[in-house]
Amino acid sequence: MRDVVAVALITTLSTVAAGGLAGAFTYRAALTQARNQREQAREGRAEERVLRHREVRRDAYVRFLNQLLDTHRYMDQLWTEPLPSPAQSAVRQLTDHVDLLWGATAIIELEGPPDVSAAARSVAVQAEEEWETLKEYLEGSQGGEELHLSASGVRLQFGQRRAEVAKRFIERARNAIGGHLVAPE
Repeated sequence: MRDVVAVALITTLSTVAAGGLAGAFTYRAALTQARNQREQAREGRAEERVLRHREVRRDAYVRFLNQLLDTHRYMDQLWTEPLPSPAQSAVRQLTDHVDLLWGATAIIELEGPPDVSAAARSVAVQAEEEWETLKEYLEGSQGGEELHLSASGVRLQFGQRRAEVAKRFIERARNAIGGHLVAPE
């Protein structure tokens, strides 16, 4: 009888020990798996944050460029068409365009990075310089003057400067959002 009790005790202890050992390995595997999942989730959130920030920057850059194009279209209209009389309405519209461009520049300042912000400021400063020149022509106008005839050299200089600062902004903005992104496969 003692043998039977001894065998039962040994069997019970070995079963409990095996269960404990299996439980310990399972616990350790679960901890490792949980740690890996936390790390993957952290990396996923970091990637998601980067992508979201890139998209926010891209949207800010696109809004800025759209405002720049609107401003340039209006300035080109003033340079190429006979000047209106009275000029106050044209001066107000021109001022509104440049003010909106400065507003878009403030958003670029917020989103960054610093080199893109500096390029956006250069674009806005150039537009403001052109605004000042056009404003002088408009305020001195009797109406009907054609600036593309009387100030073609000035317009050409502004056109070249526009292209330079816009190109610099676009290059820096493109680099900030990852250059020429390839579509995911």
